[in-house]
Amino acid sequence: MTNLRRRLLPVLLLVLAAFTVVRADEEPDNRFVDWLSYNEALATGQGRQVPILLHFMAGWSDAHRRMMRETYTDPKVVRYLNENFAVAQVDIERLPSLAKKFKVESVPTVWFLDADGRPLTAVNGEVGPEKMLRITEYVNKKIYLHTDYQTWLDKRRGR
Repeated sequence: MTNLRRRLLPVLLLVLAAFTVVRADEEPDNRFVDWLSYNEALATGQGRQVPILLHFMAGWSDAHRRMMRETYTDPKVVRYLNENFAVAQVDIERLPSLAKKFKVESVPTVWFLDADGRPLTAVNGEVGPEKMLRITEYVNKKIYLHTDYQTWLDKRRGR
């Protein structure tokens, strides 16, 4: 019986390895937002040349918890953010200096930065999935360079 175990062990290990290998050409897991630290988001934004989203939060905020539960789990939002942004959560209680730098007075506040980390705009308060998709499209496609948000939104609604 010991001889049989020795023969089967390598086969079992190969079978297990085959099930755990992730192929390079597989789709990324877009069930969850790929949260980064602030510094990682800056480096990723610059490296991938994508805008940066900073979600300023506090654990005690009901609006933050709703956004985490409703906005940042919406499949369309998750996919759009993961493919087009470097995304970071910033806890204002752990990093008060960063909250002060961005003049965050309430949570949640979402700041958008360009790929080089220059601030573009902020949205204060809770943002639902549909609004998040509109704002992220506006920022990602650099529409802000030639059209203000409200004008763009009005034209978009008129389609």
